[in-house]
Amino acid sequence: MVSGMSPVSRKGQVTIPKEIREFLGLRPGDRVLFIIEGGKVLIVKGGAVKVSKVLRRQKPWTVDPLEFQRKLRSEWL
Repeated sequence: MVSGMSPVSRKGQVTIPKEIREFLGLRPGDRVLFIIEGGKVLIVKGGAVKVSKVLRRQKPWTVDPLEFQRKLRSEWL
């Protein structure tokens, strides 16, 4: 198992530990996806998980699903 710890800055920012970045193959400019699941937060390299799989986890919808997808797409451009 790969693990690491990092402090949270005043702005809520966290540095991903080197071991985790290497494990995920993260490079500068890559995006990561944060998923809350079973009381835990998963960090996944962007593009490693299908958007449809993430969207299924979002039910019940608090926002219109199409608006959510549009917002998600605009953030990745």
